[in-house]
Amino acid sequence: MKMTFGKYLPLVAAVTLLASCGNNKASAANKKDESANKQMVYKKEVKQKGKAIKGGELKYALVSDTPIKGIFNPYLSVVASDSVVTSFFSEDLFTVDKTKHFTNDGFAKFDVDEKNKVVTVKFPKDVKWSDGKPMSIDDYIFTHEFIANKDYPGVRYPAFVGDIEGAEEYHAGKADHISGIEKVDDQTVKLHYKKLTPAINIPGGQLVSGCLPKHVYKDIPMSKVMESDAVRKNPVSFGPFKIQSVIPGESVTLVANEHYYLGRPNLDKVTVDVVSTKNIVSEMKNGNYDIASMPADSYDSYKDAKNFTVLTAPELSYNYIAFKFGKWNPEKKVNESNEHSKMNNKNLRQAMAYAIDTDKIAKKFYNGTRAQANSLIPPVFDEHDDKVKPYQYNPKKAKQLLDEAGYKDKDGDGFREDPKGKKLVINYLTPAGGENDQSIALALTQWWEKIGLKVKLVSGRPVEFNSYIDKLRGDDPQIDVYAGAWALSGDPDPSDIYGRHAELNVARFTSEENDKLLADISSEKAFDQKYRKEALQKWQEYAAEEAFVVPTLYRTGITAVNNRIKYFDVNVDSLQDAGSLNNLAFVSKDRVK
Repeated sequence: MKMTFGKYLPLVAAVTLLASCGNNKASAANKKDESANKQMVYKKEVKQKGKAIKGGELKYALVSDTPIKGIFNPYLSVVASDSVVTSFFSEDLFTVDKTKHFTNDGFAKFDVDEKNKVVTVKFPKDVKWSDGKPMSIDDYIFTHEFIANKDYPGVRYPAFVGDIEGAEEYHAGKADHISGIEKVDDQTVKLHYKKLTPAINIPGGQLVSGCLPKHVYKDIPMSKVMESDAVRKNPVSFGPFKIQSVIPGESVTLVANEHYYLGRPNLDKVTVDVVSTKNIVSEMKNGNYDIASMPADSYDSYKDAKNFTVLTAPELSYNYIAFKFGKWNPEKKVNESNEHSKMNNKNLRQAMAYAIDTDKIAKKFYNGTRAQANSLIPPVFDEHDDKVKPYQYNPKKAKQLLDEAGYKDKDGDGFREDPKGKKLVINYLTPAGGENDQSIALALTQWWEKIGLKVKLVSGRPVEFNSYIDKLRGDDPQIDVYAGAWALSGDPDPSDIYGRHAELNVARFTSEENDKLLADISSEKAFDQKYRKEALQKWQEYAAEEAFVVPTLYRTGITAVNNRIKYFDVNVDSLQDAGSLNNLAFVSKDRVK
C-alpha cells in the first residue's frame, strides 16, 4: 500500500507506517533484513485465488489506544496515526526503488545536476486536485513557501526547503519569495540549492516529495491552519481517495477520487476506524475489518488465524530510552542543552541502559517479534553497524559505573544520592498503548531500583499518547527520562531527529562532536556511498558511547490481511509503488469470517 513518507514520526501503540501492497517481490535487501532478526521468519506478501471484483469498501483498522489527532497534512502531522489516514489520499510525487532511492516512474520527473546544485522537477500536464481544480508547478512552489513560512507551525523546516537558496531569508521575513526557486513553465521548476547532499535522492531527504493545493491554503493564516477545515475535515489532495467525512478522533471515511491521475481507483470507499489493542484480535477474527497493523504483544493469539493472513516484515523503526538535556529555543530554532541537567552524566545514562533486561522484554512481552537493538540506525538499512555493542543486561557493571561517578547511597535509605550528596529522584515518562505498557514500565523502574536509583513515573502511570507528545514537545520540566519509538523515512541520516537545529530532537542533546559527525553524513564527500556509510557508522559508535538516546528494540511490522483481498505486499521497497492502492481489489464481496 502506498505510503507518503514524512520524515520521522513517533509511533503509538500498534500504529506503524502503513504497509505496502505493491507488486514487487522480496529483494536482496529484504534477505539481509531477515538475517538481522532470526527470531522471525518473514512472510511479506499474500496472493488469493479467484477473479478480482470491481468496487467495494475497504475497512482499515487503525490499531491504537488513543484517538486520532486529526492533523491530515503531511507537513504538519507529527504522529503515525495521522500519517496512516493521510496515506490513503495524499500521494508522493516520486516512486522509490528497492534501494530506497527516488525514481522517475511516478507522478513527477526530476533531474539532479550535482555540479551546479540544481534540481529540476517536472509535473505532467492536465492533472487535477480532488476538488477538480487544475494542479500545476505553482502548487509545488507554494508547498516550499508553506514549509519555509516564518510562522509555519510544523517541524519540517529547515530539514525540508532550508538548503534552497533564499529560503533562510524568506523564513526570516526578509524576502517575499524564495530566490532559489525558479519557475520555468506551468509544469517545471528549477530548485537552486546552497548545497546538495546524498539525501537529495532519498525519501525524507532534501527534496520535497509532496504537494499542497495553493488555492486551498494561500488564504489561511498560519495561526489558524492547524484547526482549519483544510487540515481537519476536507483536505484536498491528488491521491486515489478523498475524505468524505470525519468523526473526530474515531473514524475517517474516504471515497474514490474521480480526478486521480492514474484513473479512478478500483475500490469505491475506504473507512478507517480506530480500534483498541484489546479488541483488534477479535475484530479481525470476526471478519469486521480487511486490514490492520497488529499489536506485537498479542501475536500468539492470532498468528494462526484462519480467515486472515499474517504478514511480517522488518520495520524502519525502533524503540528507545532517551534522556532530557535541555529545551528547544523557538526564537533561535535551536536545541539548548543545559550542562547542569540531571541526566548530563554519561555514567548515569550508561548505567540505566545496562540495568534494563531488554532481551527479557522482547521474549516475554513480544513473542519473538522484537529483538534487542544495538544502534540508532536499524538493520533494515545497509548503513547499519552491527559491530556496535548493545547495552546488554549487566547490573553489576551498572553499579560500578554509578560508583565511579560518585552516585552513592549516603543516608542508607537504599537509594543513591547524586555526586554532590543531594537526593536523586529521576522522573520517567512512558506512553500508554498496548496491554503490557504498565507491566513494562513497572519492570524498568524495578530494574533501576535494583542498582540503587529512585525512579518515579511521570503522572504515576503511562501517559495517554497525545498528552505524552505534548509533554515532550513542550519540554515539560518533570521529564528526565522517557521511552519512545521512531518510524523512520527512507534516509538513514539522523540529523533531523538528533541534530542541534532539529525540533524533533526532543532529548535536546547537543555537542560539537555530534555536529561534526552529522555534518560529515550530509557533506559533498558523502555522495561517495562508501564514505557516507563510514560516516554513518562513526556516528552510530559515538551515539552508543554517549548514550543520550539508547535503542532498545528493533521492531517487526505485523499486518493482518483478510483473505478476500486479492494481493497485498509489505516489502519495504514497495512503500511508494505508484497506483498500488489504486489497484487494490477483493476476490469476494464479503469479508472472510
